[in-house]
Amino acid sequence: MLPFAWVLVLAGVLGLVMGSAVSAIVWRVPRGLSWVRGRSACPSCGAALTATDLVPILSFVASRGRCRHCGHPIGWRYPLTELLCGGWAVLLTRAIGVGWELPLLAIWGFILIALMWIDLDFQLLPDALTLPGTLIAAAVVLPHPGGPHHALIGLLVGSGLLWLLAWGYLLLRKTEGMGGGDIKLAAMFGIVLGWQLTLLTLFLAALAGSIWGGLLMLRRTGHAQTALPFGTLLCPAAMVAFLWGDRWIGAYVGLFFHR
Repeated sequence: MLPFAWVLVLAGVLGLVMGSAVSAIVWRVPRGLSWVRGRSACPSCGAALTATDLVPILSFVASRGRCRHCGHPIGWRYPLTELLCGGWAVLLTRAIGVGWELPLLAIWGFILIALMWIDLDFQLLPDALTLPGTLIAAAVVLPHPGGPHHALIGLLVGSGLLWLLAWGYLLLRKTEGMGGGDIKLAAMFGIVLGWQLTLLTLFLAALAGSIWGGLLMLRRTGHAQTALPFGTLLCPAAMVAFLWGDRWIGAYVGLFFHR
C-alpha cells in the first residue's frame, strides 16, 4: 500500500491532468462545442495540439507561454486552472482520505472550477454542468445515514434563499437581479454541504462580492448597480466551505460557548 504522502502526490498529478480537461470544458461548453469529441486546438491559429502541448504546467513553461505554431500568447488561466485542480485534489484527499467518495467529490470540485470561469466570461452557468454536478452530489450524499435529510435541507436552504432573493429583487426593482443558473448551482453545492456550510458559502460569496464591488467603485469602473457574476464567487466559496467550513463554524461557536 502506498504511503499517504505518495497518495497525495498521485492525487496532485491527476488533478493537474484534469485541470487541462477543465480548461477544454471552459472553452467548449459555452460555445456549444462538444467537450467529448474533437482535439484541442490553439484558439488563435486553430492548430491541433499534440500530446507535448498538453502536459500540465510543463508545456506552458517550455513554450514560454506562447503557442509554438503561431506564437500567440497563451492565457495565464490555463496553468492556473491546472494548479487549482491539482490543489483541490490534494486538499480533498487530505480532508477525506481515500474512499469511494473521493473521485466523485474531486469531479464535483472540478465542475465548480469550470463553472467559476464560465460565469466570469459569459455570465452563464450551463445546465450541461450544473445538472451532472447535482447528480454527482446526490450520489455522494444519499447513501450515507441521514443523507437524504442532509441533502434536502441543504438544497432548500441554498436554492430557496437565492430564489427568494431573486424574487424580492424582481419585485422591488422590476428587473432580474439573479439568474436561474445561480439557483441551480446552489442545489449542486447545497446537497453536499448541508444547511450550515451552505449558509457559510453564501456569506463568503456575498462578502467577496461586496469587496469586489467596492474596489470597482473605488476605481470608478463600476457602480452600485453593476452586475457581478455571483456564480464565480459561489463556486470557490463552496469549495472553501467544504474543506474548512466545519472548523471555522466550530471556532466561531466556541467564542460564545467557551468556558
